[in-house]
Amino acid sequence: MKKIQPISFVTVALATLFLLGCEDSIDTTNSPIPYEPVGGYENSDDIAKDNLVAKFSFDGNLNDSKNNITNVENTKVTFTEGIKGSAYQGSNTEARYAIGNGSSKITGINNYAVAFWLNTANTVPDAGSPGQGKGAQGLFSIVRPTEFWGGLNVFLENPDTSFPDRLRLKLSAENGRAGVVWKGQGLVINIDNNLNKWVHVVLTYDAKTSTISAYVNGVLNASNIWWANDPGGDTNPNNAPKYGNFEMVGTNGKVVFGTHQFETTPPLNNGGDEGWATSYAGLMDEFRLYDAALSTNEVAALYKLEKDNR
Repeated sequence: MKKIQPISFVTVALATLFLLGCEDSIDTTNSPIPYEPVGGYENSDDIAKDNLVAKFSFDGNLNDSKNNITNVENTKVTFTEGIKGSAYQGSNTEARYAIGNGSSKITGINNYAVAFWLNTANTVPDAGSPGQGKGAQGLFSIVRPTEFWGGLNVFLENPDTSFPDRLRLKLSAENGRAGVVWKGQGLVINIDNNLNKWVHVVLTYDAKTSTISAYVNGVLNASNIWWANDPGGDTNPNNAPKYGNFEMVGTNGKVVFGTHQFETTPPLNNGGDEGWATSYAGLMDEFRLYDAALSTNEVAALYKLEKDNR
């Protein structure tokens, strides 16, 4: 029979000292050392908090924590792991989207910033026929029921086949203010080498300067001046007025996530299913809408804090 060796007093003493040392290393009296502020902010919700008019965290639901988008109807949207909690999950095999009612805080924005995370593969060419996951994929629109485009639209553009690793994101706006001849304006943002990765995007408009800017992962990606009429060139030789105050007209208070206003069933406008367009096939998280243009510092802080799960 195998003989069991007795445990020596020295062994027991060393084990006891080790356990006591581990217990002493845990500070049960003092509070944990807080994170360092980022850009002067402790939490992402502190950034332009008085101007945050909608926030969707998609943590297993489609609730706006600011209550300016309500009664959201879910069409097959599911949720999965996100950059911060759960995330909105689209599909490349079936149409998924959500429709809600927006208050005047949403339809009455002038200066604005739209911020969100996305994680998606590239779109594929539409090939001239409708099909989920093909062509331009809608992410968000403020609905205008008698117009083809919504008042504000964010979507993935048709792919650039010359750059297979490029996501082409577009913001389009329709200004109904009197005196604006070029009512429809847009900005295309090229995001390279980030397929199937979490990417933070902020699109911000400053009505005072008529400047539209796009940020990717906290860094300025593109910035343009929008004009209310044909400027005739980069130096504005036609002396065209700037785009100025943004006024959406013809809205009915509806907003849509995950598709275009003309791709829902039935369509939310006077259009219909388009072969070059579809609902969003990827993931989306931490969607925010502000009624102010965020500064460069605020955008960088928002990116870092949300990435840090704060």
